[in-house]
Amino acid sequence: MRRKLVLGLTERCSRLPSDLRRAVLAALALHEATDQKFLHERMAWLAAQFDRDPRTARRRMDEGFRVLAERLGCADDLPLEAYNEYVPDGWYVESLKSTFRFDLEIPKLVEERLIVATVDELDEITASLSVRREIARGDAEHEIHAEMVHGGEITESRRPGHDYARFIIRLPRPLKLGERHEYSVEFTAYPRERLRPYYLLTPLRRFDHFSLKVRFDGGRQPDKLWRLNGVHPRIADEFTPNGDLLDVDSIGEVQAEFFGLRQGLRYGVQWAC
Repeated sequence: MRRKLVLGLTERCSRLPSDLRRAVLAALALHEATDQKFLHERMAWLAAQFDRDPRTARRRMDEGFRVLAERLGCADDLPLEAYNEYVPDGWYVESLKSTFRFDLEIPKLVEERLIVATVDELDEITASLSVRREIARGDAEHEIHAEMVHGGEITESRRPGHDYARFIIRLPRPLKLGERHEYSVEFTAYPRERLRPYYLLTPLRRFDHFSLKVRFDGGRQPDKLWRLNGVHPRIADEFTPNGDLLDVDSIGEVQAEFFGLRQGLRYGVQWAC
């Protein structure tokens, strides 16, 4: 019976993302490299593998067990690959307010998000940023960087791609189902001359409301600026002006607002200089 149980758990764990799979197998002493007798010793080993502190390893273990429990509770004919590390479950965005300072030599993006928990005991969320830029020497000097303004603590950063970074945020306290929480993150990345001329949001989870403000340098305002309201990513990549043109105001700012966003489509502004 024990052998069957181990085989069943190992098979289900093989379907988890790599970090969660390693955490669960280590916690259950099923990982080939974990022969420690006590759980805290195995968590210390796991923390060393992640190059993080034991609290981070414990959070990975808890998240892994949560996902594993959900999958064990699924009927055999239901899809078991619902979890995705790029869009972890547990919350949706009721409101996002973005301020993009394109008037700075190193542009700065400040996001203020109001989220709603869709599970009990939500204590960790993710924030991510994708930055398309012109390739040049010295890229290592300009990493995608995030800093909390308020409402949480960044405990881990990941760089799965050259132009994409994801940050793990620990909340001040666990949220209950339906509870709201507001937090703000400040992002910086590459010099202004290396960035593509746009600021777009591509929601991968529920977004109810999105408002943005872009500030341009007074002497370097765009010749043409237009709004994208839920377009296919391929259309956005063409950088073709549409009929939804916007004007920059007297202080070099432009604003746009969107409601009821659809996942996978793009919302925001593009410009041509």
